[in-house]
Amino acid sequence: MGLPEQFVIPFSGLALGNHSFDFQIGKSFFEAFEDSGIRDGNISVLVEMEKQERMLVFSVEVKGTVNVPCDRCLDYFDLAFEGREVLYVKFGDAYREESADVIIIPRTEHRYDLKQILYEVIQLSLPYQRIHPGGDSGESCNPDILAKLESLRPRPAADPRWDALKGSFKDNNETEIN
Repeated sequence: MGLPEQFVIPFSGLALGNHSFDFQIGKSFFEAFEDSGIRDGNISVLVEMEKQERMLVFSVEVKGTVNVPCDRCLDYFDLAFEGREVLYVKFGDAYREESADVIIIPRTEHRYDLKQILYEVIQLSLPYQRIHPGGDSGESCNPDILAKLESLRPRPAADPRWDALKGSFKDNNETEIN
């Protein structure tokens, strides 16, 4: 990933205890990830790291806006979001992922790169459906695209077998039963 070392935490020189790191994420961050779906962003990141004897605990908070395509009209818009995740990095013999929030790194490592973790926290903090603000009415969406979608919507074909029955039945309140 062609990002500078700004997201690398050199933990070996830090004392045991809590340490805070602040980052700003913008367009260049998302350009480094292929097919991210995010065109731009303005995100503040706060990382609280607790260094322990045998592990590091990262609490990551993200808050800001990302420029994403609308799922309804495909126009890009700024979507506000926030999220929080906790990651446990343990020391072991080799690198491996134990679970979604537990990673093992070699004891010989002296720094940890947060780029991938930050990317995943941002992606997981975004809503599943991304539509323009304005709700389900689509009033903020591109009207040309909405008109085109409406014109392409399949219309159910009339079944001529039912045409003969139309008008044959009356409402129960209008018909007397003998």
